[in-house]
Amino acid sequence: MRIFLICLACGVASGPIYDVLYAVRTLFGFRFPGAPSRAVTAVCDVLYFLALAAMFVCCSAAFAFPGVRAYMLAACLAGIVLYVKSLHLIVAFFVNKLYNRLAEGAGRGARRSPARRKE
Repeated sequence: MRIFLICLACGVASGPIYDVLYAVRTLFGFRFPGAPSRAVTAVCDVLYFLALAAMFVCCSAAFAFPGVRAYMLAACLAGIVLYVKSLHLIVAFFVNKLYNRLAEGAGRGARRSPARRKE
């Protein structure tokens, strides 16, 4: 039970990494609207799972896990789902607010620039 809870915590602790990469995906799409979003999403997902794997290996070495078992991976996955269905919703709300403000500011700047040229 102890190992299961540690793996669950490992999955939940990987959530902030997911949120940073989520923000990068969102802002990258804003900065470069013509960029292929699937490629950016794929790179961010690979980076996330590499970070999660490194975190899992560090936890398994620090807590001397007996070996990799299916329930350990299931606990990490359950931790990820727990984070995405709870705390990530709050972070995603604020990232979308930031994105909307940036998009609104870019739209205003584009409309103001011709008026400044006339002066």
